[in-house]
Amino acid sequence: MDENLISFISSITVVFGIFGVFLFVKLFSTWKNIDKNLIKARVFLAEGFVVKNIVVIFIVGLLIAMHNFIVFLELAYPEFYYGQVSSRFPSGLFSVTILLASLLMVDWLMFRWIKLTR
Repeated sequence: MDENLISFISSITVVFGIFGVFLFVKLFSTWKNIDKNLIKARVFLAEGFVVKNIVVIFIVGLLIAMHNFIVFLELAYPEFYYGQVSSRFPSGLFSVTILLASLLMVDWLMFRWIKLTR
């Protein structure tokens, strides 16, 4: 059950990763052709835009740190990880879900930047 769900979430993560590459290329191509002063004005006139960016980046950093901690436990302490953690807690499922959540947040952030540059 967990393996099927982990595979499903991993495949969704790949799809959103490819979508993120598309958003990045779109944002980068738009960014090269726009006036920098216009961007500065739009960023600071959009209510809470900078604060939301900072919060999203902070949360994504925490999610990636949590994922790396789970991987660290699996690699550095395999007997503890497989004996205590993975038998009582769906850590593999949690780990891929963390990656999906962080990818969705980064995609959402790029989408907001694209909307701002229009």
